[in-house]
Amino acid sequence: MRRLAHQRTGEGSRPLVLLHGFLGSARNLSTLARALVERDPDLGIVAFDLTGHGASPPLPPGADSATLAGDVVASARALGLPTPLTLVGHSLGGRVALRAALLEPASVASLTLLDIPPGPLDDTGGAARVADTLRRAPALVATRGEARAHLVADGVPGVLADWLLLNLEPAEGGYRWRVDREALAALHARITGEDLWPAVEGRHAYAVRCVRGAKSGYVSDADVRRLRAAGCPVATIEGADHFVHAERPRETAAAILDGLA
Repeated sequence: MRRLAHQRTGEGSRPLVLLHGFLGSARNLSTLARALVERDPDLGIVAFDLTGHGASPPLPPGADSATLAGDVVASARALGLPTPLTLVGHSLGGRVALRAALLEPASVASLTLLDIPPGPLDDTGGAARVADTLRRAPALVATRGEARAHLVADGVPGVLADWLLLNLEPAEGGYRWRVDREALAALHARITGEDLWPAVEGRHAYAVRCVRGAKSGYVSDADVRRLRAAGCPVATIEGADHFVHAERPRETAAAILDGLA
């Protein structure tokens, strides 16, 4: 079993598991975790670094969403978190939560999708392009600024480049990427085409909720209609794009907790 790195926020007795998006890490969700605990001090938040991300173990060959989901459930058990679990996942993390529900439905009490649909993704201009850009970046740079300049010159917006730089770590001669960029690009190629609608539309005891950004194109209006038809409420955060938890953390926390009430 791969034990995932994690961060805790809050000391409440009600555990809630946060799962970050592609090329992210647990610390990307720290603002959202604090906003959740501020609203509900009874929560004890555990945010995992998904397999191959952050400080967690590397991806095994052929890894897919089932690999990541299995590691999340096993790591939660190893930490002594009681099941069924309350899962909240942004982007890739949401798809991992859906896969966990398909793999072990009895281990999931509820899952909240943050700006991600269950169906196959047409993402040639989104995360796939970012992953390809990251693959082309130098393996070793003298400064973080040098890495940022390479990413921006390759078309990555400055704010996104700053976020990607969180994947750098000190090394002899400067900085290197702490993640396996080739393995992550292969992972993304595998998960993009996965159809996870059965986790929402099939018979299940767990609850499913979706929170999307009004300015984001990930969860379409057609997705909203299909989600609602399957009994999955959808909340829209005005003024937010794909990174709803970073752009509107308080509103996103409120929408998450309203769905758990």
